[in-house]
Amino acid sequence: MHLIKQKLAITILVVSMGLISCESTSSSHTQKANSIGIGLQSRVARTPTSGSKTRQFTQTVRATAPRFIPPAPPNFNDPREDPRRAPIAAQPVILTGEQLVNQGGRAKSYSINLGQDKWVSLELWGKAHKGWYGQIRKGDEEFFRLVISGMRFDLRPKRRLITCQGMQIWMGFGPQLIGGSLYVHHLDIKKHLAPLAAGMPNLGKVAVIDAGHGRDNQGTRSTFNREYEKQYTLDWAQRLKPLLEKKGWRVYLTRNGDKSMSLTERVRFADKVRASIFISLHFNAAAARVRGLETYCIAPVGMPSHFTRGNPDPVSSLLPNNPFDERSFQLAARVHNQILLKCRMPDRGVRRIRFMSVIKGQRRPAILVEGGYLSNPSEAHKIDLSTYRQKLAEGIAAAL
Repeated sequence: MHLIKQKLAITILVVSMGLISCESTSSSHTQKANSIGIGLQSRVARTPTSGSKTRQFTQTVRATAPRFIPPAPPNFNDPREDPRRAPIAAQPVILTGEQLVNQGGRAKSYSINLGQDKWVSLELWGKAHKGWYGQIRKGDEEFFRLVISGMRFDLRPKRRLITCQGMQIWMGFGPQLIGGSLYVHHLDIKKHLAPLAAGMPNLGKVAVIDAGHGRDNQGTRSTFNREYEKQYTLDWAQRLKPLLEKKGWRVYLTRNGDKSMSLTERVRFADKVRASIFISLHFNAAAARVRGLETYCIAPVGMPSHFTRGNPDPVSSLLPNNPFDERSFQLAARVHNQILLKCRMPDRGVRRIRFMSVIKGQRRPAILVEGGYLSNPSEAHKIDLSTYRQKLAEGIAAAL
């Protein structure tokens, strides 16, 4: 009998310990679950009762959206384009003060090889895309015009500078006049004329805006008030950010204060946030008389830079940004055009270079904008105006 009572006591003790263990485990799970759920669905609290026991009650609270939106997953493939409409046959465009000299018909072959370079007939390339081609005289000057997809291109023999809708574009090679017809280097057709005729591509919705310079790297100095470039670029970037966010962009600034940041770090930052575009903001300096807007993108393989500032220009080298040649150029032209419209400043053109590390290392469409010359007294005075910097920001926002 004593043995039976002893076994019964042991059994009761084991069962009691198991119940205590289960209650303890259940309680810890409940506390852990509540700590994750706070601020999302409900809060669980314990309120003392008249006795030593406690009871649970649930207090419902409203869910709040997270303040931080995580970056989109990386996608280094070309953005998918919506099908474009078939090009509509272009009509002649003759502006006031202009006279049509010749409406084409002189080109004998679509392309010609000169040395190792292939040159394409502007007239026949345009006709293949339902464009209109003619030779125009204005005053003492003659030039060639191609109208295609609603865009008006004016080109002159041996001159790299062309205009698109009146906006200046620097090409890689001066066109050649052969048999009375204009021929354009095949790279300029592929990298300049064709992208502009195609229109703005899908560029994604994650933008890195890079305020040039910072901390000890102060940039150029204003002739108006001796302020440094780094202050103006930061203000420009901070004004641009909310404008783009209102249009649905996710925007990251490389710096949001007077921070030192190397060019390599700026490239890595864009990689880290998986940016779909990169825009670096700067102001320029030169002789006091020079003023106006310049926008830069990387020179394609095989195309010389517009200038080098004493740096090597390895024409045959492939840079990380070169796979995005066309889209970088489309972005540059669009931004350049909209800033000109907004600010009404002198046009110094969209230019190709190879030495700018902050854009040549990018694996996304990337451009650098020089928003005016701090070395020019009148332009430096404008740049110092917050209303003018707001216009610079609005110009870029309008392009995107």
